[in-house]
Amino acid sequence: MPRFDTRDVKEILDMLEDEISFIPKLDRIEKMKMRSKIRKQANWILGWSNPTAEVIYQKLKERLSDVFSLSAYGFDDKLKRLLKKKTASLYSK
Repeated sequence: MPRFDTRDVKEILDMLEDEISFIPKLDRIEKMKMRSKIRKQANWILGWSNPTAEVIYQKLKERLSDVFSLSAYGFDDKLKRLLKKKTASLYSK
């Protein structure tokens, strides 16, 4: 039963948090709330057994819809590539 380790999850969440920095419409308080919401996803991702990139992406998009709606063009593709890379490394071990 492969699972993500903490380093992989941190890299995924850091990518989401970095995207918030580039959103000009939000004030500091809103950015802090969004970062907090992103960090709360860590335990959920760590607990997922046999993860696939597409399922993790869809669940993150549902849970963090406000982040995805404000993200820059192409961010979704970058996140999908990262998730595919991380899940591929899980199953190649």
